[in-house]
Amino acid sequence: AQAILAQASLSQVVGLRRPAVRIAVASWQMGNCNNSDAPAGNGVPQHQVKLAISPIGVKIPSIPEAYHTSIVVDDKEYCFTSYGVVCNSSCKSHARFQNGPAMVVHMGMSPLSGEEMLTDLKHYFSPGTYDLLKKNCNSFVDCALFCLLRRRLDGRYRILEQMLECIGDSMV
Repeated sequence: AQAILAQASLSQVVGLRRPAVRIAVASWQMGNCNNSDAPAGNGVPQHQVKLAISPIGVKIPSIPEAYHTSIVVDDKEYCFTSYGVVCNSSCKSHARFQNGPAMVVHMGMSPLSGEEMLTDLKHYFSPGTYDLLKKNCNSFVDCALFCLLRRRLDGRYRILEQMLECIGDSMV
């Protein structure tokens, strides 16, 4: 029953809109996401969950800042790209940002491993479904935090894309 409730809740959290363009072939493979060395989930929180955050671009006064976020479970990073969910042994997705990640915040302990979270979410975040405004790295992290800890991503990390989406919706 918990899985059905989580799936229904995740469906509401994830905008199930898919972009029109699909990527035929990924130019690189997803990293090894196996957490086989971690103990199996038994209801006791045992997997450390962290949030990695990097500001994108130059801070302009009076304009909300854009952020790239990823989730780290037991020192393995999970981030969403146009190739789907990508796993790294460190915060590699933040390397392209100056001093990235700028911040890594401990979010809590989860009974679910990163691999279990990935199994629950990967069909929502499959290759070719990335959309810069409607389904991006921050959308994935929001869902991953909900799946792992029943918490949501702080709105300040999504404010710019939410504003731009509202502007885009009003122009259609």
